[in-house]
Amino acid sequence: MKIAYIGAGSLFFESVTAEIARSPELHHTSISLYDLDPGRLALIEAVSKRISDHYRAELHISKAEELVEALDGTDVVISSMGVHGPGQSWHQLDVEAVAKLGIMQTTGDTVGPTGISQGLRLIPHYIHLAKEMERHCPNAWLLNHSNPMGPICRAVSKYSSIRVIGYCHNVVYTLRRFAEFLSVPEKELDAMVAGVNHQVWLLSLLHRGKDVFPKIKEHLAQLPDDKIRDRRFTLELLELTGLYMLGGDRHILEFFPHARIPTTPEEIGYQLKWRRDMITENLLGAELSKGATELEQRATGKVPLAIYEGVSPEAMGRQIIALTQGPDIVHVVNVPNEGAVPNVPPWAIVELKSVVGMLGARPVHVGELPLVAARWTLAQIYAHELMVEAAAEQSRTKALQALACDPMVRDFHEPGIILDALVAAQGDRLAAFRVS
Repeated sequence: MKIAYIGAGSLFFESVTAEIARSPELHHTSISLYDLDPGRLALIEAVSKRISDHYRAELHISKAEELVEALDGTDVVISSMGVHGPGQSWHQLDVEAVAKLGIMQTTGDTVGPTGISQGLRLIPHYIHLAKEMERHCPNAWLLNHSNPMGPICRAVSKYSSIRVIGYCHNVVYTLRRFAEFLSVPEKELDAMVAGVNHQVWLLSLLHRGKDVFPKIKEHLAQLPDDKIRDRRFTLELLELTGLYMLGGDRHILEFFPHARIPTTPEEIGYQLKWRRDMITENLLGAELSKGATELEQRATGKVPLAIYEGVSPEAMGRQIIALTQGPDIVHVVNVPNEGAVPNVPPWAIVELKSVVGMLGARPVHVGELPLVAARWTLAQIYAHELMVEAAAEQSRTKALQALACDPMVRDFHEPGIILDALVAAQGDRLAAFRVS
């Protein structure tokens, strides 16, 4: 078997290699690494070889100088491409540009003007990747880990024949929290979820057939302020709708008009931070720097490997085995809806429980979303579709329409102003969207 890592410099691939190396079914696999940053690529190569040796997996790990070399004859392509730029600098440019217009992003990788900018910059690269896969490994699976998750997966599905599945950790992390509170094994919880990535609705939660969601709601209602952490807005939404959204406030807030109430970092509520501060302060910037330093130390053998013996939320080892060898497993993934949620278009990318196996990722039937959930979900699906077409066609008109549909944009005068600010900040990276 051959697996390709695209954007291999991402720290994500350390855990991927560990899960492959821990799986006897995947020993002797060839792993081809491709990244535009040769320094990061060398570090991941060195760490991956140490992991393989640790588990005696005999993985054949090599760097590819060209994308075609990485893809040729590959069975599974795992992607973690990003356009945040070195040290998150490009993402920071977006965040600062729209802040001057009074738009305070708390994450900005899926929705809001900076989420749209990221999609406009990254989707063309994914379409190119898919087209190259059609030529060099047409039957391979593309397992995507990049944001904006839904639009990227949709672009690959819409503009190529490549089979794509998207993976995110938010749902699994939240269910693990609930299992801890209930003092039950995580595997005994049966959750029904559906929505778009970072805006996923918890529709039911059972433990051995018993509805335990009332107990969860009671627990959440009794949390003291210092324990609520990233769920203040989530709890407001729960009180109004009776539904719990998974993903954390910094993601969820941006899907609603509430995100436009603050016009300065100091006015951001819910104990959230402005994204620029997350980049430049300890919450994100220092962690990235620390992670890079520790990766280098692990690569050179100065410190022990960071071995996590559990299964990550994405469970890449299990996914690869199921897709290429079977048997089926059940996992929450991002895939075309195909009727699983009847009041959502069949082509829309949704995040929900699916049966993953040699026939692909087949979504489990959910039934219709409650009306309030459908309203916000459909709004995102169609806004994302405009983003996808704008990126694929390099269309300024559709980019403006995508911005006009975004919940963080207030009126039809703003899209042009916002897009021009993003173009000025990104320069050639968004050159196609300048006023002609």
